[in-house]
Amino acid sequence: MTTQFIAREMSARGYRVFEGPVLPVTGGAADSRRVRPGDLFAAFPGESTDGNLYVAEALANGAVAAICTRPPIPEIPGKTVVVAPGVTTAVGELAHAWRRECGPRVVGITGTVGKTTAKDLTAAALSKRFHTHRSEGNLNSREGLPLALMSLRRDHEVSVLEMGMDSPGEIAELCEIAEPEIGVVLNVGLTHVSKLGSIEAIAAEKLSLVRSLPGSGTAVLNADDPRVASAVEGLRARVITFGASASAALRRGEVEDLGLEGSVFTATFGSASARIRCRIPGVHIVPGALATLGVCLALGMTLGEAAGAIEEAETEGRIRIATSDTGAVILDDRYNSSPDSLAGALRLLGRLDGRRIAFLGRMAELGDYEEEEHRRAGAIAAGNCDILIAVGEQCRVMVDEAVASGLTGALWFEEKAAAAAALRAMLRPGDHVLVKASRSHAFETVLPLLEGRE
Repeated sequence: MTTQFIAREMSARGYRVFEGPVLPVTGGAADSRRVRPGDLFAAFPGESTDGNLYVAEALANGAVAAICTRPPIPEIPGKTVVVAPGVTTAVGELAHAWRRECGPRVVGITGTVGKTTAKDLTAAALSKRFHTHRSEGNLNSREGLPLALMSLRRDHEVSVLEMGMDSPGEIAELCEIAEPEIGVVLNVGLTHVSKLGSIEAIAAEKLSLVRSLPGSGTAVLNADDPRVASAVEGLRARVITFGASASAALRRGEVEDLGLEGSVFTATFGSASARIRCRIPGVHIVPGALATLGVCLALGMTLGEAAGAIEEAETEGRIRIATSDTGAVILDDRYNSSPDSLAGALRLLGRLDGRRIAFLGRMAELGDYEEEEHRRAGAIAAGNCDILIAVGEQCRVMVDEAVASGLTGALWFEEKAAAAAALRAMLRPGDHVLVKASRSHAFETVLPLLEGRE
């Protein structure tokens, strides 16, 4: 993309454009502090601030263009600035125009748990055969996905995009922008139930991805999740189901857990079988690996080719593994937390050697299910760790349930700083420590202490 393309497309839609020199656009950003040279800056309205206040800062930090509701004062020469009444709408229109200009085959991936890992694994595997674009990080929302498309180039053959939601109709809007040919639904869980109201509403939203696919497209669906499998009937698109279920077209056998080295299983599709080695830790990652296989098959790769691509894929997944100066191994999975992802991470911890310590915070957006799910997590923790340290008022019941389930080493703290200090004091060589919480806990602030970097 270039600033000239931005000026032309936005002018054609009636927006006011201050046109600067023709420069390449290499990405998108909505935070002026994270702008990189070549970015388009989108001045989205926020809950606590307004992106329009930071347009000048973003342009000074290297953004070559901006979309905002009012131009910066004073004007900054040499920059392309689009003034639009609705920044989210304008950025979506621009992203859609650019997606049409480049014409890649688009893969959309959604699910309550594991979509970022599945997106990264899918893109890494496809890159063994195709020139592949992927959405960066978790740019998966009304605001984020259009920014992810700013890094798309004309020579990309495939674009793999993560699609998230926290309000009704969001995934349908993302599909209008990205026009996916292949849609993956991994699972349906309780995250965002406080905003959508019910698990049925979450399912309808997730499944809108595959219901939007054209007849020439392919839906890749988890046969082991009844809410996902229910979408098979009535779809226009071809369907590839995956899972351990006998009904799955892409079926896996028993999974060999290799701990932090990943997992191995056999997959069968039609008359073909292949041994799949996934290097991302945790057997809860296996559905994402199966989904990756399904996408590869949909794009014309053989099962053998797809298996080799997954084994060679260079992606770390969400868990970052670090060694503390104490000799303990830190499993940094604190990006987010939901009932299913926490259960998977705890079971991974339970299969490791040494003392197993879980350092946990709240799971957010569970609505009326909050106490029930935190109690369930406490029972799972009791069976998979030697020490549980939980932080925050919502986690009191987690500790209570862990103790009731027989875990003697369960501690509750009101504040994460005190909890981290207590954990730091008890660390020793050979320990494995799982760090996990929803993003609102900002557990990244205690990692330097646990790893010995401060």
